[in-house]
Amino acid sequence: MHTTRIAAAALATGLLLSPAALAGHGKAGLWEVTTKNTIAGMAGMPDMASLPPQVQAQMRAHGVQMNGGGGITSRFCMTADQVANDRPVVDHPGECKPQNMKFTGQAFSTDIVCTGKMKGTGHVQFTFSSPEHYSGSETMDMTEPGGMPMRTTMTMDARWLSPNCGQVH
Repeated sequence: MHTTRIAAAALATGLLLSPAALAGHGKAGLWEVTTKNTIAGMAGMPDMASLPPQVQAQMRAHGVQMNGGGGITSRFCMTADQVANDRPVVDHPGECKPQNMKFTGQAFSTDIVCTGKMKGTGHVQFTFSSPEHYSGSETMDMTEPGGMPMRTTMTMDARWLSPNCGQVH
């Protein structure tokens, strides 16, 4: 079964930039982001909507909720310091790092380089349509630990919910 590969791919791509926000353009507080992922290149790989229950449980343990149509919805808190810093919050699971960050008006883009178990490169871009909304995409070309290549594509749509983050980090 490809459960380990599915979990690694889902976590490496689905969480890589889901809490990203172009600081200075967003608002401090609670945000909700919905992502849709496509993973190609792994024989027998189901789409995100049909992940095995144990993989879904792993994702829920990371604060991620699966929804219909292959989507994942998660919430994150952006602090006032993060907004003032004018840098996106980038969560790098494993050894993935952003490079060549560019800010142009309301748009942000960066390349991603992963040198850990999952090796590969990618590109992320998103645009703020207002201080309370952004949308964008991520494409990654990866090689999983067994040497099998795969391509992941993710679209994201985020909205600000509240100035109070409650228990969400």
